[in-house]
Amino acid sequence: MRGRGTDAAGFSLVEVIIAMFLLGLIAVAILPALWRGIQLSTQQSAVATATRQLNSLVEDARQSPTCTVIANAVATKTGFSDGSGRPFSTEGVVHGSCSAGSAISISLKAVQGGSTLASIDAIIYVPATS
Repeated sequence: MRGRGTDAAGFSLVEVIIAMFLLGLIAVAILPALWRGIQLSTQQSAVATATRQLNSLVEDARQSPTCTVIANAVATKTGFSDGSGRPFSTEGVVHGSCSAGSAISISLKAVQGGSTLASIDAIIYVPATS
């Protein structure tokens, strides 16, 4: 049986198998970190979607600020969904009483499965009618 000559190039089958085994170990070690990254990305997408929706409700109320519009903005609303298609709802509270010529403080939050995704506090000025 002859040994490898000095001009033999390439890897032997044993070297390839060892390299594949080592790469497999590295892949298995990295897999939990990749999975956690995907979970965090999904969660952050839901928070971003909820925040955009809450900001939209506040901006809609600021476009025509009346007590009725503000009450509608803080009313519980359903039918929203995040990037994964999971539903969430919005609800809010008006702090104090609404009257023309005053600034109204509101708090809104987006809820999904019993947990709060995002919350926002805003002040909306209701102008006096002329």
